Amino acid sequence: MTSAPASLPSRAKPASLCGRNNVGDAPLKRMSLRKFIAAAALAAVAVLLLLLLNLVYLYGSVYHQAERGAAFHILLVDYDGGVVGRSLSSAYQHLKSPSFPTLVTQPPSQYPSSDTIIQAVRNRQYWAAIFTSQGASQRLSAALQGGSAATTYNSTNALTYVWNEVRYPATADSVIESSFALLVDATRIAYNAINGTQALTTLAQNDPAAVHVYLDPIDASSININSMPQGAKVFYNTISMAMPILQQFFFILALNGMSTRFRIYDDLPPKTSGTVRAIVSVAYTFVGAVCMTGYIWAFRENWPVHGYQFVETWIVLWLLMHIYFCLIDAATAVLPQPAMPFLIVTWIFVNISATINPFEITPGFYRWGYALPAYSTYEILTYIWSGGPAPELHRALPIMFAWWLVGTACAILAHRCRYRRALSAADFRSQMAESTFHIEEQNPKRVRASSSEEECNIPAREPTSSELEQQTSNERRLNSQNETKTAEITAFSEPVH
Repeated sequence: MTSAPASLPSRAKPASLCGRNNVGDAPLKRMSLRKFIAAAALAAVAVLLLLLLNLVYLYGSVYHQAERGAAFHILLVDYDGGVVGRSLSSAYQHLKSPSFPTLVTQPPSQYPSSDTIIQAVRNRQYWAAIFTSQGASQRLSAALQGGSAATTYNSTNALTYVWNEVRYPATADSVIESSFALLVDATRIAYNAINGTQALTTLAQNDPAAVHVYLDPIDASSININSMPQGAKVFYNTISMAMPILQQFFFILALNGMSTRFRIYDDLPPKTSGTVRAIVSVAYTFVGAVCMTGYIWAFRENWPVHGYQFVETWIVLWLLMHIYFCLIDAATAVLPQPAMPFLIVTWIFVNISATINPFEITPGFYRWGYALPAYSTYEILTYIWSGGPAPELHRALPIMFAWWLVGTACAILAHRCRYRRALSAADFRSQMAESTFHIEEQNPKRVRASSSEEECNIPAREPTSSELEQQTSNERRLNSQNETKTAEITAFSEPVH
């Protein structure tokens, strides 16, 4: 007969299962659950307040915007001096309201030709301009009498308006151009009210061309200094101003993680690690600016821009991205990581609110946005794209370089802070490893027993008097070593004079 197999030894209970059903853990679990619920509620309230306050700020920038149209000043010059000019002035008086742009009448002597008017709009002295053609009333009167004057008459030569679409394209389309359409229609109606009866008495009713002139006496032609036919133009002063911030934020998070993983601050001197980080920042923002300029140019459609404008746009966007990189880099060194999304979201909304609409039609409080980098960047970009003079450059360029200097200084201080923090963490790890080694060397059995007891939640026995004395001696020695290391770190951190 074969003998029965020997019984297998029973497996030890895993440490992770020790004490799982301990009744004494129930109050601790309930306390942990309450803390979790409180923390989750606090986080939800913080996120909701963040979005609420930022959206209130954004919506406030367009509050009662339609009632501030009169802040747009439009130049009016009457070269005709006849019934067409009087009809234009009468139409404006009928449309005049807080929501309609303000027409500023100037004599022809100040603007002797249409070229001077175009230059005034290009120089941003006015948002737009409208003028009557010289002899427009005489040509209209002759056309009503029929003949060759009626067949060659073009009603669009009576009025001409000048505008620049590159300066806030959405506003230029929705406010400036639409206001001109209303003004021209009102001018036609005013002409019929002022001169319609008299014109009917001189009308050659048997001449179809003359009748057509009577029905459509006044119209306008348009001079768009810098047209922007592409649909993507609505993104230039909105989402395109937010993308550089997001690009730098996500890359800096990855860069900080890689720096910690590969122990850049532990293994390299501060000057070397700082130089590496500076090179990375310049290279990344350089490539990022190329990408942003590239997709703007890729979807430009029939927008008349040139190669040198591509390079200038690239340089301006690089400066903006490097400013954001330095500022966000400094913020990540000072603020805790959970606070960074709050800062980034707020920074995005604040900058977009400064560029989404002209300050002429925003509440006065928002004009502090003149100091923001996004607004100055957009002003410089419109100058580049328009190819003409821009008085705002004397303000925009110094603001951009001031932000760049401040951001660079903050990034240098942030690098120094990171290096000190890494040095302190390395010293602390070495102290903990040394103390653990000494304790295990002096009493290895006690250390292993304590570890087993803690894993399985087994109450430890009371130490003897000799063990207490040994533990007190070890703690005193560790405290002395920590004080010495702290003094060394403090002396190393103090700036050298």
